[in-house]
This record gives sequence, structure tokens and C-alpha cells, in this order.
Amino acid sequence: MSNSIAPWNPLQFLIICSFTAFSSFFLPPETGLSAVSMYVCLLVLCVPVLFVQLKLGGYLQKGIVGIYSMFFPIWKGVGIAALLDLLLRIASFAPLVAQFGTYAFIAISDQSYVWGKCSELQLHNRDTREDCWDERHEFLQLSDGPSHIDGFPQWRFTEIARKAEVSLMPVTLAIVWVLVFLLVGFGGRVCGWMLFLLGPAAISCLLAVLGYGYTHLNTDSALIFLQKHYRVRFSDKDQILEDWTKGFQVLMYSVPLWTAIAPTMGKMCGRGRKIRNIGWLLLVIMYAVFSQLPPITMAPYIAGMVNKNFPNVQIQYKPGPELLLWQMPAAFTSLNIPPVYACIFFISVFLFSLMFLCVGCLTIVDNIVCALEGWIERKACSKVAVHLLVTFFVMCIAKGLGIIQTTRAGLYYSLLLDQSIFKLRFIMILLIALGFLVVYVKQNFALLERALWFYAFMNEKRDEFIYENHAYKFADNWEIACWVIAGFPFIGIPIGAFHACFRACGSGSPVCTKLCCGITERVREHNFDNLPPPPPPEPTAPPYMYTYMDNAYPLDDVTYKMEYDPPESEPLHPHPHNSMTRI
Repeated sequence: MSNSIAPWNPLQFLIICSFTAFSSFFLPPETGLSAVSMYVCLLVLCVPVLFVQLKLGGYLQKGIVGIYSMFFPIWKGVGIAALLDLLLRIASFAPLVAQFGTYAFIAISDQSYVWGKCSELQLHNRDTREDCWDERHEFLQLSDGPSHIDGFPQWRFTEIARKAEVSLMPVTLAIVWVLVFLLVGFGGRVCGWMLFLLGPAAISCLLAVLGYGYTHLNTDSALIFLQKHYRVRFSDKDQILEDWTKGFQVLMYSVPLWTAIAPTMGKMCGRGRKIRNIGWLLLVIMYAVFSQLPPITMAPYIAGMVNKNFPNVQIQYKPGPELLLWQMPAAFTSLNIPPVYACIFFISVFLFSLMFLCVGCLTIVDNIVCALEGWIERKACSKVAVHLLVTFFVMCIAKGLGIIQTTRAGLYYSLLLDQSIFKLRFIMILLIALGFLVVYVKQNFALLERALWFYAFMNEKRDEFIYENHAYKFADNWEIACWVIAGFPFIGIPIGAFHACFRACGSGSPVCTKLCCGITERVREHNFDNLPPPPPPEPTAPPYMYTYMDNAYPLDDVTYKMEYDPPESEPLHPHPHNSMTRI
């Protein structure tokens, strides 16, 4: 790919970076200090890391596993662990994406919303009337605990759901992964163009909902709501540190900082010098601009619902899926919002989330296909067919990992996976940073970021499962399962180390040098990037003895000309490549 046109151009890359706003729908900053900490960490911590990872991926034209395999082979297991961690993340997030798409369908299935049949909507801390449509019981049909799976939920609130003989929850999850397969399976170039179209569509839908909210609803209440929400307070020192840590964690969840995504995105942009140097800037700008757009869009709806039904109660955004699956539907019902705008809102959430799934899946597939390049050349296989096959296998594995979240106990497992994935994240950060030691350890911001990650780990605790009035605390035996899930990605480290050892022992070079040093820059340029071989040295005979036709001596190749000795230092005896010179 180094000699061909890059799959993504700078404009495509700019639009694709808008997927980073997907988490702002359900993880808005809880306080003004959290928002400040997000932007400070974005500038101080994210810029050097994104610059290094995007530039390495673009210059070397490899993903994270390929980069480690080239220069630090024994460490490529860390890259495999990062891919497994990313696989767990997208597999656990896909069922939630399926629910967003289902809510878009629910919004227009009936003239009156089927999710809100109450004359007076209730808050989380109040009893729910029996005649209310309870999302926990009607949509998820939540069981009593994670040990009671009790099959899949059978929906009865729409005509299509009543006529269906199978549960629609796993069907919607399968539809999501089929869409991901169609978008990713044909390679990075096709995926880039599809994401380039999805990005403006998602932004347009969100702006349409924002425009309706601020033109047809009470703008003053929305501004007061935002002012209370984004106000920076320094009254409690302990609260300051907690708010700062929350903003840091939201940023790390949203921006592909310490994942396998950034090197692959850099690879897709090609080896152009400009895009390698400004790629980090484009990603930072897109996140800074669009990260606060979803909370600002939802503000007039939530503020209008509060002022209408509970004027004396102060309500803020409730972080988590409940914000989209309960608060926003309640606001749409209370304010009698036209169903088309509710549908457009959930379509926007669905498209942003689908873009994240596609980027994550493309990262995994591209790293696997890159590792199979030698086998593809030896077997003379079609790279497109291999890419499709690998995408299909990744889709099946992710679908299998997420199918349990579509059962009646699915919400328990969603919470369990969400806590487990980030429980040992700081170890992954340390290992990835050590892999980029040469280019990143000199940054003065490294120690601060490691300290924040370690602090987040030390404060990690088992949160109670709280959903409306239903609270559930996992038993001690589920804590073991939580640690097992957290440690699952790290099995890639010994796998990669053993693979590197076997390859090094089979080569002629010293094993330690091969494992720890990889290959030199000179060998990499001429053997691993499919670049043309070094040109022959300049002739040492008098000029009239040679003709320079048919590119026999590419003397104008400035890329390699300065790497060889000048003509006066060449030996006078003939070289093998000079035997074909015409006189």
C-alpha cells in the first residue's frame, strides 16, 4: 500500500474522526470541572500520544502489531492484547447499539409513543404506576440476577413484535453486525467512503433535533439547565479530584488514545508528510467541536420535561445508557415531540455508534490481514477474499461474545463487562507505552498520565447495579468472573512472545538481537515495504564508455543517491550489475 494511493484522504479522515462523539450521548461531563479536565487532558496528554501513534502508523504503513513485530518483536504480544481488548469493547457495546436502532423504530411504530403511556412521568426515585410502560420490564424484561438468564425477551408492545415467533433482541444484534460486515469487509478504502457518508448523516440528524429543541421549546430553561450543569465549583477538594478523574476517564473512553485504533487510522491515511504531521490536529479538533454537541442537543428536552412535571426538583444528566433509554424517551413523551424527531435523534445515536464499531472492527481485521500478507503472497490468494473471510470470523466472534447481553439477564452482564474491561486498563497503558519507548518516554507528560490511570485503578470498586428503583449488587463469586474478563486480553502477550521466539530461532540472525532490536531501517525500507531495490552505484569508467538509456542507471533517484559512496570511492573492478551495461 506504500506505493499506491492512500485509502483515506485528509477530508475523509476529518469526517471519520467525528465518531469520537459517540460516547458523549451517554457519558456527558457531570460537572463543569469534568468538562474542563477533558479539554486540559486533551491538549496536554492526548496530543503527544496521538501524534506518535498516527505518525508511526502512517510512516511504517502497519498497525500496532506490525510496528512491534518490526522493531520489538517480543513485544508484539502487547499489540495482540490491545486487539483482544478492543474486541471485548466492541462486542460489549454492540448490543447497546442494537437497542438504539430499535428505539428509533419504536419512536415511529405508533402515533403515541409506546414507551410512555403515563399521564405523569415518574422519576427514578419514585414508584412507577402499573399502567406505565416500564422499559425495564417491557423492553428488557429483566430477570432477578445474572444467574437467571431465562431466555430472550419476547416483545408485545408493537404489532410486528407480537407477530414475530422469535425474540427480536438477538435479531437486531445480528443486523448490526451484518451492517458492520458490509461496511468493513471490502477493505479500508470502501469502509472509508462509507464512513465518510455516515458521518455527515449522523451530524445532520443531530443538528435537526438540536434546531427543533431550541426553536420550539423553552430556550431559557435549557440555558439555565446548561449553566447549572457546566458551572465550575471549587468548594470541596475531594470533589475536585473526583470530577477531574471522571473527565479524564470519559476522555480516555472516547478518544482512541491507548488502543490499537490510532496506528491503523494513521496507516489508512498513507505516508504523506502533511497528513502524518497534522492527523493528530484533525482528530483533536473534531473531538473538541463535537464532544459537547450531544449534551447541548439533549438539554432543552430534559429541561422542558423537568420544568413541566417537576418544577421544584433539580435534575442533571444521568450518565449511562439510562440517559438515552429512559430520560430522553420520557422527555419526548412528556413534551409531545413529533415522532419523526425522536426517530431522527436515535438514528443519530445509532450512526455515531455504528461508526465506532466499524473503526474498531476495521482495526482488528487490518492487523490480522497484515500479519497474513506473507501467506497470501505464497498462496497467491485474493487479498479481498481474505479480508472478507477475516471480517466474517471477527463478526461471528463478536456476535457470540455479545449474544448473552440480549437475554433477560443481559443488563447485568453489560454492567459486569463495563466494569471488567477497564479494571486493568492501566497495565495495558503501561505496556503499550513501553512499546513506544523510543519515541514517547521523553515526553514530560508521561508520568502524570500514568499516575491518573493508577489512581483510577485504586478507586475502582464494584458499583451497585442501580436501574430506576431496582438495585442489585453482584455476589463475591461474580467478582472472580470480573477479574477473569479483565485479564483475558493479556493472554495475547505470551502468545506474541512465543511466536516471536519461534520465528527468531528459525532465522540465521542472533536470537536476542532479532527479538529485542527487530530489523534495521535500511532492511525495512528495501525488503518490507515493497520498495524498489537500491540503485546500482554510479559508473567508475569514463562517461563516453556508457550510455544511460532505458533507466539502466537511475542517477536521478534522490531518495537513495546520497546513501551510497561517491564515484571516486568505488572500486575499479567490475560489479555483477555492471555486466549488462551497453558500450
